[in-house]
Amino acid sequence: MTKRNNKHPPPPKRQRIEAENDQNAEIDPSDSTIGRVYNACQEVLEKQKNIEKSMTEIVEKLRLTDEKLESIQLQLKSDKIDEATSISSNSLDSEAPVKATSSSDSSQEMIPREIMSTTGKYFVLKHIFKNVSKLKENQNLCSEVDEHFGIEWSMFVRREKDYLTFHMHCLQSTDTGKWTIEVKHRNVLVSNRIEKVREGNSAFANIGKRCNTSRWPKFIEWAVLEKDYLVDDKLTAEIHVKIEKTTGIYKDNLRNFDATMKEFSDVVLVVNEQKFYALKLYLAAHSPYFKALFLGNFNDSKKSEIKLTGIDADDFQNYLEVLYGEQPIDEYTCEGLLLVADMLDTPMVIRKCEQFLLKESKKTLKKKLELSTRYNLETLKKKCLVEIISIGDLQAVLPGNVQDLDKSIMGELLEKSISLHN
Repeated sequence: MTKRNNKHPPPPKRQRIEAENDQNAEIDPSDSTIGRVYNACQEVLEKQKNIEKSMTEIVEKLRLTDEKLESIQLQLKSDKIDEATSISSNSLDSEAPVKATSSSDSSQEMIPREIMSTTGKYFVLKHIFKNVSKLKENQNLCSEVDEHFGIEWSMFVRREKDYLTFHMHCLQSTDTGKWTIEVKHRNVLVSNRIEKVREGNSAFANIGKRCNTSRWPKFIEWAVLEKDYLVDDKLTAEIHVKIEKTTGIYKDNLRNFDATMKEFSDVVLVVNEQKFYALKLYLAAHSPYFKALFLGNFNDSKKSEIKLTGIDADDFQNYLEVLYGEQPIDEYTCEGLLLVADMLDTPMVIRKCEQFLLKESKKTLKKKLELSTRYNLETLKKKCLVEIISIGDLQAVLPGNVQDLDKSIMGELLEKSISLHN
């Protein structure tokens, strides 16, 4: 009898191989998933690196673009200042006389009103004289008094025989120490069709004078005036004024920026032929204008002496004094400081001037509101609007010609007017 062996015989080799293959096939799906996840993670990490690199490149490009834009803005601003100053110099220094208006050619005399530069210490006196035809021989019609750069000015017209004379009056006190003011001015009569323009130079001083008036005799024939310039018996007159030089008006210097400061400076700034010694980095830290000028890719950035145009030397002296910690701001210097600080983009100086106007200045409400709109002094503007509490206050801040009102304030004054009438 044959014994039965209960042990199974070993499977054939082919079967063992197939079984191992089947076992491997069962493990492969797990291994494959892990591999795919790993590969996916690697791809994500790689993409993240690429994104970070791209973001870094974008940020760098944006930074370079900002620098270029800032440089372009500075260049445009400088070009504008230079162009305006050049135009002013050419037009104001011209020795060619302005042709007088006559009844035969008055309609041809139209002078572009943008000729005179509005940079530097520039302002315009404007007034509408009423009932002009009723003006008798040797009688005057006077404008209101306006304050510009700490000095009060007015204008008046006078009938002298067959002509109208045109006067500009400087009301600076003659009781103080010696002072002088040199100006270039452009006297204008305006009608709906034409303008009568004459340009000249005048000097005002308190040296042996009781009245500081620049008089233009025989400015226009009375008959021509009545025929071509009166509208409803009203005459619109303007005097465009550019202050060229002053002495004895402003305070003594609180700090020197002359050649005695040479060893402590690395740049010389020339303003109206006067040299100021300063530090580039200190100016750049307070002014984006100077930052771009000194640290940007301009030819001037490497120069040790740079000319600034469109700026008054006294105003620039005061500007530097504020930057260097002095306190030169007063009723005379404040407006000139605002002009320079706005031109040179210096927020700290503008802020200090606004604080003076808010807390110390005795300037009129009209003047404060004018400065607040011109130089974007929002806190001062809000304070001015709050102080308008009557119709009289509202009328006091309005210019003689409402069309000259700054458009940025029109809506708020209209709201104020409505509230006062309710």
